[in-house]
Amino acid sequence: MSKLEFNIVEIPEGESRRSVGLTDEDLDMSPYDFKGAEVDLHFYRTIHFIRVNFHVDAEVELTCDRSLESYIQPVASDYEVLFKVDVQEETENEDGAVRRFNFSSNTLNIEGEVRDTIMLNIPIKKLHPKFLDEEGNPREFETRKYGEVEEETEQIDPRWEKLKKLKN
Repeated sequence: MSKLEFNIVEIPEGESRRSVGLTDEDLDMSPYDFKGAEVDLHFYRTIHFIRVNFHVDAEVELTCDRSLESYIQPVASDYEVLFKVDVQEETENEDGAVRRFNFSSNTLNIEGEVRDTIMLNIPIKKLHPKFLDEEGNPREFETRKYGEVEEETEQIDPRWEKLKKLKN
């Protein structure tokens, strides 16, 4: 049983909280190198549904697109999963998901939602923190020239020169 899989009977009626620490072996984040996370869970259980709100603070090792250096990217996000008995179709969006109870195992599994929440908060443009300013915006890229640069003179095609003479 995964650290993010919970027996329904162990979740008390009403509100309850749990914290789960994850290591790199607990969650498959390929192609990224997952370093670990802390997941704070808030359960609200009634007869008809169980609502799970979670906040995840994770660290993922990324490779900078500009310098190809490895660095640790902190990721933090919130998500909500609602487990209901009478769900005809499971749905999800960027804020939360509605899932069906798994009566065969009598468990709730949020491993996929935690993994997806972390993956969706990894930046598309991966820049090492040394390339970011105080506000988190990318610094201007410096271009450098090595050696002497020869000035290119414009060579006019001789055919154009003859056409210009004909025109005049």
